[in-house]
Amino acid sequence: MSTFSGEDPAARARFHARYSYAAPLSSQPLGSLKKPMRRKRLQHVADTICHMFCGWRLDASRQLLIELGSGTIEIDLLSGDCSFNGTAIPQVSVAADLRNWLRGDLNANDIPLEGLTRASLRADLQFSSIATSDQIDNGRSLGKTPEGRINSMLRCTILCDSEIATDEAAYRSRHRQVDDWPKAVKAA
Repeated sequence: MSTFSGEDPAARARFHARYSYAAPLSSQPLGSLKKPMRRKRLQHVADTICHMFCGWRLDASRQLLIELGSGTIEIDLLSGDCSFNGTAIPQVSVAADLRNWLRGDLNANDIPLEGLTRASLRADLQFSSIATSDQIDNGRSLGKTPEGRINSMLRCTILCDSEIATDEAAYRSRHRQVDDWPKAVKAA
């Protein structure tokens, strides 16, 4: 008799008894189990926040940062508060993007926002004028006008630090990025 086709019920029962496992049932409802905060996930959050700040999400805040000039921007990701060189400023759009991403990521990974004691980003920005011939080709034609002319550019060096903290540990990340940005053109 073949156990493969299921013709031998005794052999089939032996196979299932040997290779199956039933976990004990929990006394709690299925949806009420809380996953513990994972340290790898919180380190990932700290790393991602730095990279997001330096990436394309910064595009909408670029003009404001150029107007502010070289200095340090600090963002409290729990409250949304922003400061530049220690002085409070209105929330920049990249801060709202980072805050929304943080909340969504924590929620998707069953990590309660209340478990964080601090979530912050600090970015030191240094601007310098550069010659057109020294521009970094970042694959984006940020320095070109619609007619194809190249605007004057600024080199922006960003040293970004983030910290995600709980009662038990702090997770930190650092990222450095250099990009060339078109100088702001003031409307007359």
